[in-house]
Amino acid sequence: MPVLCVDVLILHEGKCLLLLRDNEPAKGTYWFPGGRVHKNETLRNAALRKAKEETNLDCTFSRIISVEESLFDATESMHTDVHTVNVCCVLEAPDISGLRPDHLHKEYIWADSVAGEYHPAVANPLVLLGLPY
Repeated sequence: MPVLCVDVLILHEGKCLLLLRDNEPAKGTYWFPGGRVHKNETLRNAALRKAKEETNLDCTFSRIISVEESLFDATESMHTDVHTVNVCCVLEAPDISGLRPDHLHKEYIWADSVAGEYHPAVANPLVLLGLPY
């Protein structure tokens, strides 16, 4: 059964935050902060919660930019295949001085363009934001 998630596109000075995942699925790739939406939680609240949990940033919600989906085959460290439906939410981060990725991420980058190595679920929302290839 698909899992409903939010992908959090945190913007600051025209760039979008990507975190290097240190867990499956998509371990070792740059992805947006985000994760599962809890029962009885609005998409807005889920996006703000995931931003705070994974980056320590206080953000403001702007808009939903797209809905993407991701399919991952099971790996040795995963029990099953994963299918997520990702609601991509744009957030603004006026102050990034407190940025600290959580324990599930190794590092971060501020993307100002769409790189060819990004997963399509990351690339498409970046294109919709107007970032160049």
